Amino acid sequence: MAVNISLDRKASSLKEKGGSLRALKFFLIGIFLLLQVYLFFFKNVEVLDYSRYINEEPLPLFGENKNVSQGFRTPGPLARIDIMMANYKIKPKNSTLRLSIFKENQRLFLKNYPANTVEDNRFYSFKISSKKIHAGNYRLQLNYFPQDKKEKLAAWSSKKDLYPYGSLYVNEQPQPGDMTFRVYYGSTIWQEKARWLSESPKSGFRSFALVIGFILLLLMVSLLFYYFLSKLLDKSSINDNY
Repeated sequence: MAVNISLDRKASSLKEKGGSLRALKFFLIGIFLLLQVYLFFFKNVEVLDYSRYINEEPLPLFGENKNVSQGFRTPGPLARIDIMMANYKIKPKNSTLRLSIFKENQRLFLKNYPANTVEDNRFYSFKISSKKIHAGNYRLQLNYFPQDKKEKLAAWSSKKDLYPYGSLYVNEQPQPGDMTFRVYYGSTIWQEKARWLSESPKSGFRSFALVIGFILLLLMVSLLFYYFLSKLLDKSSINDNY
């Protein structure tokens, strides 16, 4: 009789543990699915639209050069601009870089950035914190305010004008070539999927295949997560029984 009671209690305990593990499993799967939805549909990421690495001629940001400008375009909300800089092997200490962004003649953005982190012949990142700069064509303007005349900076440029969405200016005067820069805009994976489809050759089957492939990818990731989670919880359950 005592043995039966003990077996009943053990069976009841195992049943409760099994129910708890199933609840935990479904809870974790729900969290994982919500995380996927957030990452694919809501998580804002920086997407590289344009990158130019040709650095043939430095544009000094001192002396007669009051400012250097470059026209550019962004296909989405502007998130960041990287400009390749030169510091002539001397790091500025308390000097300031100023980035302005114009739409025609209207200034939409102005921010000062510390120049003490400028690396020689490296890209310097200008984070953009403005909600006014949406998809469209703009012009960036770079100014430099040195605290010491020895602290010189320059922006790199190419000699040939190959960038199709804007031109280079020095002191408001057009110049041959383009600035060496990169443009990033904010987007989500789902928005990028829609942009890829709109820019791809018009083919109903190709668009359908891309959408189905995207859905299958999500499903496969979910199934893999479910498989490994089940194995992990089953192993934990066996160890508890022993």
